[in-house]
Amino acid sequence: PTKRDASCYRKVPNHLYTRKEYIKSIPQSKIKHYNIGDPNLEYDYKVMIVSEQYTMILSRSLEAMRITANRYLNETIGKGKFFLRTRPVPHHIIRERKFLGMAGADRIQKGMRRAYGKPTDRAAVVDIGDIIIEIWVKEKDLRHAKRAAKLVMHKLGIDARMEIIPFSK
Repeated sequence: PTKRDASCYRKVPNHLYTRKEYIKSIPQSKIKHYNIGDPNLEYDYKVMIVSEQYTMILSRSLEAMRITANRYLNETIGKGKFFLRTRPVPHHIIRERKFLGMAGADRIQKGMRRAYGKPTDRAAVVDIGDIIIEIWVKEKDLRHAKRAAKLVMHKLGIDARMEIIPFSK
């Protein structure tokens, strides 16, 4: 079964579906690690991606973002010389109403009547001004962190901005 495009899930519903005790089969979150690298090293800058819209981000988008940033930073800076943190947690469970895509399907299905749907994916609800990802680097690696943040913004597909904040000494 193919997955729907993430743009189908941009609009946040009025009622979030998060109570796991009422759901029989909960889809697993695709995010494997939220923190990568060494947070105890001395870093000079924090590069952050901040959301500029109230929306949902699928867990598979967050994982793709994390993999992209981690791979690029490992190739350019080196393993363990940065700290990468993914902030949003996908608590909202997305339901999907399956449709048949064949000739005569309209005689079998009842359209959107009683279309509650089955749980298929998870998403994180992100508000305006929420931090999506943080990359902590030393001053000499700042340009690589900026490039990684730019690559990550393509994976998200939402309106976001990059902020660079120096750590206070």
